[in-house]
Formats: sequence, C-alpha cells, structure tokens
Amino acid sequence: TQLAVGEQADFDAAEVALTSGDAAGAAEQFALFTQNYPGSPLEDQARLKQGEALEAAGDTREAARAYLEAYSSDPTSDAAPDALFRLGRSLGRLGKVSEACVTLGEVAVRHPNALAVGEAQTEMSALNCS
Repeated sequence: TQLAVGEQADFDAAEVALTSGDAAGAAEQFALFTQNYPGSPLEDQARLKQGEALEAAGDTREAARAYLEAYSSDPTSDAAPDALFRLGRSLGRLGKVSEACVTLGEVAVRHPNALAVGEAQTEMSALNCS
C-alpha cells in the first residue's frame, strides 16, 4: 500500500518523541496522525502507540480509549492482539477488574497464536481472574 507524502515521516517523528521521553507530545502527534491519515496502513499501529504514549504520560483512562479504538477499528490487524491485551491491562489498572478479566481472556480466544496471549495470561493471574 502506498503511503501519502509525509505519512511515514510523521509516524516516525511521533515514535521518536515517544522513545525520547516526550510521552505527551508523542500522544498528541499520534492522535494527529490518525486524523491526518485516515485509512492509513499505519493507523492501527499509530493508535496503539498513542495508547502507549498516554500510558507513559500517566493517563490510563485515555490510553484505554486509544487501545479500544486500535482494536475496534480492525480486530484482524497486526496491532489487534496487543491492543486487546493493553486494553485489558488498562481496565485492571483503572480498577475495573471483572471487565479486565473478560477482555484479557478474549486475547487467547480471538488471537490464539499471538505473543500477547502469554502477557494476557500473566496479567490475568496478577488480577486473580477465575
């Protein structure tokens, strides 16, 4: 798939902001990316990274929303298993343990071969999910 002019550069700039410790700036840049490039092949990854940036900035509630959008926009994308896991983990951190357990359990059901399955199972153990 062809990327628009500047699309990869904008994504990379947001990623640099995230890795250099500017979590709030990165979250804003990833949000702008999804607005500026709707339907981009990098959109789901940008939403996932936006959630990571929001989480790093301490905004768990908005991070959960970004992870939900990343998953909901394309549940079959490469980013989907991680988005679902991170959504579940965020729900747990927000004190919504029953919702977290259900969401984390769905990682193995919907994406049985994903690396996120192990992370979800570890998180479920930490939350004492039954």
